[in-house]
Amino acid sequence: MTKSLRIVSLVPSLTESLCDLGLQKYIVGCTNYCISPKSLRKTSTAIGGTKDPNIQKIISLKPTHIVINEEENTSQIRKEIYENEHFKNCQIIDSFPKTGADSIALVKELGNIFECQSIVEPWAKETEELLLKCKSEENNIIECIYFIWRNPWMVAGDKTYISEMLKLVGFQNLILTSNELNKRYPILNETDPILKTCKILFFSTEPYPFKKRHIDDFLQKANLVNVHYLIADGQNLSWYGTRTLNALSYLISLKQQASRLLL
Repeated sequence: MTKSLRIVSLVPSLTESLCDLGLQKYIVGCTNYCISPKSLRKTSTAIGGTKDPNIQKIISLKPTHIVINEEENTSQIRKEIYENEHFKNCQIIDSFPKTGADSIALVKELGNIFECQSIVEPWAKETEELLLKCKSEENNIIECIYFIWRNPWMVAGDKTYISEMLKLVGFQNLILTSNELNKRYPILNETDPILKTCKILFFSTEPYPFKKRHIDDFLQKANLVNVHYLIADGQNLSWYGTRTLNALSYLISLKQQASRLLL
């Protein structure tokens, strides 16, 4: 790998992936939300948030590669990066994985771009084998709703990466939405009758870090009695890239937990 690489990543899950691929020393800048691995804070420059990065700071870092994403970064920020004269010789890696298979393909692409196929290939083999194992559960359907935020209560719709991951092991998301980016995580009212038909509710650890007290508050407001719920690892279910391997193992465990609850 050439020593001239200078990577700026605006996508937390892909920052983690690049580090997993042995590229941390080449990451000169990343967002405030790039929290994994923790050592990044000491080795790279913080360039702001995913929605409002400091473009001037990115320019000052003289990147050779910029990693962006259609969902993590606004259309305005992506447009500015593409059109900025300072980045005309910079390779822009733009992505929008929608499924676990897309995530695997993206990691393979990173392996090709940064010439680290020797690390990617065994990872991809293991992940693809686990993907097949997950699919053995997909016919055992459990209807679910997945909460990502409170005040207002927001859920992941069926056109999200989260929903596609859940579907791999047979969780059927009851929240149907359009493909429009700003409509895929709708607000769900506590009185919505769909809550009464759901087999299990998931409350994520991120972006909102749900605790039992928050869940109890919702169940009381929704007047739900004897409802089944689980707290779900938000990073495993929403972070694509190299984390997909751990996510698939987690999904199998999550399905087993849910199945036991419903016995």
